[in-house]
Amino acid sequence: MKHSLTLVLIFILSLGFFIFWQLPAAVAVQLASSALPPSVQFGQLSGSLWHGHVTEVRVQQLSLKNLEWDIAATSLITGNLNFKVKLGNARDKSQISGHGDISINLLSTSVTVEEAVLRFSVEQAMGHVTLPLPVEAKGRVMLSLDHFVTGVPYCSTLVGGIRTPNIDVKGLNSWFSIGELEGQLQCKSGGIAVNVLPDNTLGLQADAVLSDNLQFSVNGKMKPDASLPKEVHDAVKFLGRADNEGYYPIKL
Repeated sequence: MKHSLTLVLIFILSLGFFIFWQLPAAVAVQLASSALPPSVQFGQLSGSLWHGHVTEVRVQQLSLKNLEWDIAATSLITGNLNFKVKLGNARDKSQISGHGDISINLLSTSVTVEEAVLRFSVEQAMGHVTLPLPVEAKGRVMLSLDHFVTGVPYCSTLVGGIRTPNIDVKGLNSWFSIGELEGQLQCKSGGIAVNVLPDNTLGLQADAVLSDNLQFSVNGKMKPDASLPKEVHDAVKFLGRADNEGYYPIKL
């Protein structure tokens, strides 16, 4: 009798594990729907909970196309959830695209991101920030995270960079290029900070920080290169009075 009961328990556990292992991604999302914000919407799901694909994930105005994930189930033994993600088409500049390795500690709920790359357009980025001057620009932004660990309010460790190979700005009569911008990413009192490197045609030197409660601040200065159109030099005068070296202050 005892032997039979053991076999039944093994069978039930094995069956449960098999069902959980083969759980379709669509069913997993449906089961978790009550815990997800109503603003999160999913496109067509395929594959399983452990290795799957969704045509689109939409959060309000943010759209992520062709999201794939691959979860290492064996990582659960160590109390972590390790998985790889990939999204978008790098050749389609209208899409947000990228990839990365993510690890979630199931005890502390901290998240670690390694060797991640994210590509998006300047237009998409500008839709989430307020600028001191009305600007219409286009280009490509490339964000790289060598090592990132979440903290309070946002990060405890951050090593990475951000760059735009070229930004085009719309002038009064035509578009013109302001060249490349590049910055270094780091944590600053738990906030995410970007230090813009000064070697650019805008003569831009700035520190931008995303702090608690999504408060975004920028402190810096700029001195446009003489090669830029006159309208750029006229526009920066609205930032305030230039200092003795010709730099105009930037405070957001």
